[in-house]
Amino acid sequence: MIQTKLKGMGVALITPFKEDESVDYDALIRLVDYQLQNNTDFLCVLGTTAETPTLTDEE
Repeated sequence: MIQTKLKGMGVALITPFKEDESVDYDALIRLVDYQLQNNTDFLCVLGTTAETPTLTDEE
């Protein structure tokens, strides 16, 4: 297994949803772009936002 030491600032991403409860991919792209433009070193997908227990496998 390859292990990587993360350095710098990491941000836990939220999963944005539309009113119909589908994933809002346009909003997600805007969130990622914002983080990249503001010097975020790495993104923590399904990180510490505590939402993971509420997501379905499909989400």
